[in-house]
Amino acid sequence: MNITKTALAAVVIGLSGFAACAPASAQADTTVSITQEVGYETSGDFVRKSKRLKGSWSVEQRGDKTVIVFADDFRAANGPDLKIFLSPKSIADATGKNAVDGSINIGELKKTKGTQEYEVPANIDLADYGSVLVHCEAYSVLWGGGDL
Repeated sequence: MNITKTALAAVVIGLSGFAACAPASAQADTTVSITQEVGYETSGDFVRKSKRLKGSWSVEQRGDKTVIVFADDFRAANGPDLKIFLSPKSIADATGKNAVDGSINIGELKKTKGTQEYEVPANIDLADYGSVLVHCEAYSVLWGGGDL
C-alpha cells in the first residue's frame, strides 16, 4: 500500500488516542514503524542552547496543512528578532552561527509564553529537516529548539 507522508502523519496523530488503549507491545511496534515511515517525530520537548527555552511542541496535520504547535507549557526568554526556523541540522549540531544555514523561516515568535502555532509551507517536507529552532536572527543567538 502506498501512503503519502502527509497521510501517514494524519494516521500518527489519529492513532495517538488508540495507542493509549492498546497493549504495551502493540504501542511500541505501531509508534516505531509509523515514525520511521514519516521520517520525523510528531512531538518532543525543547532543548535550551543559550537562552531560557522550555516546554513541548507537536506536529499536527489539519486537512492539507501541517502545523507546528508549541504547547501551553512553552516558555522562552524575551529577546529581539526571535524567529522560528526549520533547520536541516539536529539541535545538537545547531549553533547561533549556523542556525540559518539551509534553514527556512516559518515565522516570528508570536509570544514568549503559551500555546502558539506555525504553519509549515505546503511545499516543505518535514522529513527533510532535522529540527525546529527558536533563533535571534539579528544577533545570531540560538535560544534552542527540538529535533523533528
